[in-house]
Amino acid sequence: MDASANGQRAMLAVLLVTTAAVAGIATAWGGNMFGDRAVYYVAIFGSIGAGTLVAATRNEPLRFVFLALIAALPIAGALVPPGRLSLTVFDVVMLFLTITLVARRLASSAPNRPVLLPTRSLVIAWALCVPCVVLSQFPALSLAACVLMFATYAFFLLCLAELRRERGFERLVILLSVVAIVMAVGVLIDYLWHVNLSLRRANMNQVTYLGGIEVYRAGGFFQDPQACGAFFAVLITFLLVLAVRGRFAGARLRAIVWLAIGAGFAALALTLSRSAILSCLLISAIALFAFNAWSWHLKAAIAATVIVAATVISQTSFDAWLGLLPDTARNRLLQLPEEIDNRLTIWLDTWDMFANHPVTGIGPGSFQSYLIHTRPGVTDYYGVGAAAGGIEYIPDQPESGYLKIFYEGGIVGSAAALLLAGDAVRRALKGAASASADARTECIAALAGLLTFAVTFVTLFTVGDQRVGAVLAFLLAVIWSRSLPRAHSTRPA
Repeated sequence: MDASANGQRAMLAVLLVTTAAVAGIATAWGGNMFGDRAVYYVAIFGSIGAGTLVAATRNEPLRFVFLALIAALPIAGALVPPGRLSLTVFDVVMLFLTITLVARRLASSAPNRPVLLPTRSLVIAWALCVPCVVLSQFPALSLAACVLMFATYAFFLLCLAELRRERGFERLVILLSVVAIVMAVGVLIDYLWHVNLSLRRANMNQVTYLGGIEVYRAGGFFQDPQACGAFFAVLITFLLVLAVRGRFAGARLRAIVWLAIGAGFAALALTLSRSAILSCLLISAIALFAFNAWSWHLKAAIAATVIVAATVISQTSFDAWLGLLPDTARNRLLQLPEEIDNRLTIWLDTWDMFANHPVTGIGPGSFQSYLIHTRPGVTDYYGVGAAAGGIEYIPDQPESGYLKIFYEGGIVGSAAALLLAGDAVRRALKGAASASADARTECIAALAGLLTFAVTFVTLFTVGDQRVGAVLAFLLAVIWSRSLPRAHSTRPA
């Protein structure tokens, strides 16, 4: 056994030396080929390589990689060089984990082997996606989009497996809370010095002008401030309900969660995302009011107070309330009518995608390609590119997550999404009536987070950023973990 251990150590030493040599050669070669970008390239590939080496030394390497990915969410949206495939660090890592999960499922004959589709609703939803890909106007694009969707689904399975471990829920909440704090710091840096940390080009939505006054929307580690707002809104709502309902016993854990909530609220305000801020405040208030142990007398008094306050507010002119806000926030609200008109224009202008392909849609991930194919020569839609300095602008989504699903999936794809959403709500409400206080709180908090996401989804395809999709998958896993029987083992590593 000693000889075997020594042999393993020697092999590991050789592997480390070889890796260091290859990294040095790659750095030198990259410096000659790409100049300053070589540092970025080496940082991305070096991080992935180092993570692979560390994971190989762990007893449960897949679980380690999964937890490390959550910890690295701030930079997980960075494109993997050379960027032509538009694959992010999150995509690459999750594709690796997905392939491993599927391979283990196919290779294992044990009764406790990983279950890829633990409920009937998930089986049906994925089955409905098949004709949308097969009948797509761009089958290759749709297949690639579906593979990436399944990679995010694998994140759901890994969350589900972790939640079924002892104190797995607390472990994931701590990780996400720390991530939220780091991301909030990134938003503050972006706001103070206008340094977007997404490692991508600037987003056109970040700077607008009204009356000669600049409205800057911080995004931090997110390229799009709206996706940043959705991320914080969903996570804050979830954490706030957990904290107020007393889900955590340890003082240290409570402190971390409350710090994440406070930092998250500050970051959310700096994104100036109207839908995210409104949905976070509204859904959190409703969830905390509806699901608590207060007497009906107290609830009636609170409801009456809110009605009186709303009446008083309505008697004051809108301009007077706007005057109390900072210039940037006031101008952001004044832009609302114009932006509603712009979105209505986009929605009506792209309706032909569904009208011409109502059953299975144009295919997942095909929105931009369909525009290019059906409207050759058009390189600036709705004047957005001209307003941003004369650049080309072809949108990749219709400024609404629901319409993107409707256009790209048609009736069949929309049915799959509705089935998944309906089953999530059913399971969450069932968990809210559970005998376990922890189960009730977790399901209520997850449902509140999902409802917040549903509001932000009206005006943007927020899961276009995989980190928002990861939070959504986590909330679904929280609900599923409380409704699945123990027989449905999903432990992959």
